[in-house]
Amino acid sequence: MKLRNLFIVTVLAVTAITTTANAQNYKTAFGARLGYDSGITLKHFFAPASAFEGILSASPRYFQLTGLYEYQQPLPGAPGLDWYVGLGAHLGNVYYKDYNGGRFLLGGDLIAGLEYAFPTAPFAISLDWKPSFNFTNDYNDYWFAGLALSLRYTFR
Repeated sequence: MKLRNLFIVTVLAVTAITTTANAQNYKTAFGARLGYDSGITLKHFFAPASAFEGILSASPRYFQLTGLYEYQQPLPGAPGLDWYVGLGAHLGNVYYKDYNGGRFLLGGDLIAGLEYAFPTAPFAISLDWKPSFNFTNDYNDYWFAGLALSLRYTFR
């Protein structure tokens, strides 16, 4: 019984150390998101595998603020490359010519992607798919859009 408990504690400790050691090599990153929901992005890790990402998207006809919780882990066998998944919410406004004015946006978001943090330069690049679902109106084009590339400057 003692040997079994020692084995379990050892496996848990090794897993915790490995996860922490392989966690993202920066604390905060700021940059541009290019693609669907283009704008500025800020990503901050508040735990080794947990991050908050905020995205501010704007155009003459569109404004949206998105907040996402992301779970991020290293991709085995690929140093510096991580996968991540997450969920969150957004709010904003979109102008419809047909409706004589703007429409309030409130909805949920999903995200899944890959991120590479350069080991010797303070930059990270990510490619993700972020479908969004609006609860307040019928402005939903989530299955055909959502792919974006983000370039961020990292603060270690």
